[in-house]
Amino acid sequence: MSSKEDVTIPVRADFEVPLPPIPDKEIKDTITADVIVVGCGIAGLTASLSAVEAGAKCIVLEKLPTFNFRGGWNAAFNSRLQKQQGIKVNKDDVIQTVMEVGSYRSDQRVVKKWADNADEVMEWLLDMAEADGQPVVLDPVTRDWYFKHYPVSHLFVSRDKGNSSLQMNLAELLYKNGKAKGVDYRFETPAARLIREGKGRVEGVIAKNNKGEYIRFNAKNAVILCSGDYGNNREMVKKYCPWQANVLFGVSQGYSDATIIATGHYDGKVNTGDGQQMGMWIGAAIDDAPHCVMFYDRTNAGAPPDKIAKKGQVLMRYFLDVPRQPWLTVNINGERFMNEDIPFAFEANQYMTQPEYTGWKIFDSKYELEWPRFKGFCCKSMGAPMYRHKPDFMQKGIEWGAIIVAHTLEELAQKINVPVDTFKATVERYNRMTHDGKDIDFGKHIERMSTVEFPPFYACKTSGQYLVTLGGLKINPDLQVLDTERKPIPGLYAAGNVSGSFWGDEYPITIPGASHSRAWTFGRLAGLAAAKKPK
Repeated sequence: MSSKEDVTIPVRADFEVPLPPIPDKEIKDTITADVIVVGCGIAGLTASLSAVEAGAKCIVLEKLPTFNFRGGWNAAFNSRLQKQQGIKVNKDDVIQTVMEVGSYRSDQRVVKKWADNADEVMEWLLDMAEADGQPVVLDPVTRDWYFKHYPVSHLFVSRDKGNSSLQMNLAELLYKNGKAKGVDYRFETPAARLIREGKGRVEGVIAKNNKGEYIRFNAKNAVILCSGDYGNNREMVKKYCPWQANVLFGVSQGYSDATIIATGHYDGKVNTGDGQQMGMWIGAAIDDAPHCVMFYDRTNAGAPPDKIAKKGQVLMRYFLDVPRQPWLTVNINGERFMNEDIPFAFEANQYMTQPEYTGWKIFDSKYELEWPRFKGFCCKSMGAPMYRHKPDFMQKGIEWGAIIVAHTLEELAQKINVPVDTFKATVERYNRMTHDGKDIDFGKHIERMSTVEFPPFYACKTSGQYLVTLGGLKINPDLQVLDTERKPIPGLYAAGNVSGSFWGDEYPITIPGASHSRAWTFGRLAGLAAAKKPK
């Protein structure tokens, strides 16, 4: 594990200081369109498609060789799929949950804008999927063990591979439709500066092509920032997420680039806060610190880095099914420290309270009988019960060093380097509570407990890892970026994780897919708004 870094919040960080203007003599070409979109993730794909559908000429600038995506959950509240299954969700309750989990640091007007429009945009996505033969299913829900859980998530599944790829399927759908309708995608063309004179309108973007030449892209109507989060920018994380900084740069590995790795397009330079910085350089305001960070549980923290980093083994890196279940978990002192059945983001927070920010999942030889009944894959009891058995995962986990095997508890404790006596006492107490039918220490439901008593015994080191940082440029309910005086900057919109005013202290993981939903809802609304000629 790396040593702790100095996470003192600087008064003004280097990234906040505007870079000098790019001289006109270095501009090799000028291209004009109605709308310029910066970033080609879900928000950018949605914004650009929406703009061209509204009659605008649209150019998308993206630093990668292709579009990007991650995850798979997409929240809507009363879609036709939900109505077909008799599912009713009160969007007012959803709004209140976002506000409460965020400690009321969110702009409720912006949150309400999302909740009021998500269903209509989902219907647009479903129409598109149906026309393309793209299956969309509802993510099944198990139980509300501890928190109110909303059955809102829609999955764009593969035609022939079930629940594989997920958000890739939606991204491909949006890209294909955008390309067919005339969106001009400029890949390997990272944006460098927004063009604005004084407090005037944003006139466009200066970007650099794959030859290293600067190109000026003029926007007749508006620019839409959809450039994503800043989780790979150490200085931004240190300033805006000081509590999480050591974890992000220590034991954690960023999931926000996982699907890019899987598709072979990762270059280590994405999610660096380019849009946030360019906005601040022309006077935009950013969310007040601390910013929200979405965390995930990393179930192979003990695997050698050379094993988990190889292309083709990304599935191992993130989806070790068996250890993700709510088994007994101990810290490096051999002590139990949490209810192991909470949603993954909250579980990751618990790891961050422990020495070395890690824990060990402990289970025994009856795991094959026990884990299917838990019906909790990545979100524990809060949803996504993809509990189909993948027998090769355990064997690969053992081969790659992610799962430790022992024939006695003493041997297991020694292998994972925790105090033997403390570890054995912890296991004994947990077994006794399981047999007694009540967790008197942390209140975990008995249905989610399993003894550790039949050898061989297994351990898997776990920790937290970030998915995305969720702080961005302040916006109003019309998706216009605001300046430091809370006034709209003419000609500049933002959607997705580059935009702010939405999440507060914590991401509401009990609304699965809320982040993606915000991205495509605000992407569409921003695209439609930007397509209108400015008055």
